[in-house]
Amino acid sequence: MGPKLSNKHTPTRGRPTTLDHAVVLKTALYEYWTHDPYLVSIADICKKTGTSKPAIYRAFGSDDGLKAEVLSLYQTLAVEPLLEIFASGKSFDESVDAVIAFLLQDRNVLGIPNGCLFVMLRAQRHRSGPITAQALQDLRQMFLEGISRWIEDMKSNNAFRQDVPTKIGALFVDAQHAGAMRMQKEDVAVPQIDSFLRCGFEALRA
Repeated sequence: MGPKLSNKHTPTRGRPTTLDHAVVLKTALYEYWTHDPYLVSIADICKKTGTSKPAIYRAFGSDDGLKAEVLSLYQTLAVEPLLEIFASGKSFDESVDAVIAFLLQDRNVLGIPNGCLFVMLRAQRHRSGPITAQALQDLRQMFLEGISRWIEDMKSNNAFRQDVPTKIGALFVDAQHAGAMRMQKEDVAVPQIDSFLRCGFEALRA
């Protein structure tokens, strides 16, 4: 889900006076994605990047502000490319194949963690600060709207069940995605996740 993201971070010596915004974001993204994002502290990010707490707070305002910016980066790297597949104009079968292939890419080859940071943050939204909570709400709305447009397109081609309301269908696909990403995080075998997703999409076929 997105370009290669190395998990090797080399702290600089001492505490730099100028914060490298991109390095902090990339490091925080990897740490949140790999671990429980609400157990990764600003101090942890400082240790990984050699940055001081005051520098991070000046740049991001708070832990909440940092998480919100990381979510924005994740949206660009992983969520928007997935929605682009749904918006590509492919047939039902081609869309399903492309979505599943995207979700089940070999994460070791890509250098990224298993699972989905968006799903992880949503599952613990009650622990989010107000900035991250709003960002999560906005991103989920965008995600559901993207899936809804795909469903409407499939319905116009008689490829999607007409008796399933678009909103319900979008929620169903969203739940399938979240379930698959949780299974991946739990190291469920790829063929099983593939079958899980295909069964879900098959239930929606006209």
